[in-house]
Amino acid sequence: MTQPVVLITGAAKRVGRVIAQRFARAGYAVVVHYGNSQSEALETVALIEATGNRAIACRADLANPTELGVMMATTYATFERLDVLVNCAAIFFPDTLADFALNDLERSWQINCRAPLLLTQSFYQQAKIRGQQGVVVNVVDQKVRENFHPDDFSYTVAKAALGNMTAMLAVSGGDVLRVNALYPGLMTPSGDQTQADFEFSSARSTPLGYVAPLGDIADAILLLTRPSFNGAEFVVDAGQNLVRVERDVVNLYRAP
Repeated sequence: MTQPVVLITGAAKRVGRVIAQRFARAGYAVVVHYGNSQSEALETVALIEATGNRAIACRADLANPTELGVMMATTYATFERLDVLVNCAAIFFPDTLADFALNDLERSWQINCRAPLLLTQSFYQQAKIRGQQGVVVNVVDQKVRENFHPDDFSYTVAKAALGNMTAMLAVSGGDVLRVNALYPGLMTPSGDQTQADFEFSSARSTPLGYVAPLGDIADAILLLTRPSFNGAEFVVDAGQNLVRVERDVVNLYRAP
């Protein structure tokens, strides 16, 4: 049986690494995308190879369409197939409508929305030529499901667009690609948050008093690759979306 292949953007560390390791345990060969974190990407590859699975590290600036094309070509040249694309990488800026910079808005759009779209298009084209099928899972954010606040404006604009593309891409993918979206809540410290700040906010930001473990996020993404899911939107956030806030929790809660 041919080994399935997954490409995960931002897989060098943090959440992306956990997702990469989960897919490896499920028997996938893994393309570990990274931007600037080469050493961490190689560590992720080594961790996967230590379990007896195949993995490669592949660098690409997600804001550069040419480099996206090269990454996809490298994936097919190495494995001759791609079965799952996980658009996990993201950037954000602590800005608002009043003060966002055009360059930040543009870069957020390029990385948080345009790159997933271009990678999905390339995946579709390559799979169709080869008579193959695949799945795309876009990692979005629970806040764009009716829990908006004014912070992180550029990030939110791009993520809202990404989330709202799910159904359209699922329809457009036809019998070649299935496309689903995962909406996580808090996952790891962000911005200038300390670990203590993160733990303090985690206990106050969800009805359950804790954030969804990264392993649950990875398990949910793997679940969304199953044949019955297409156009699905799956929230894994320990109920964070139920707690309405007027600011990002990074700004609301600081450890005493």
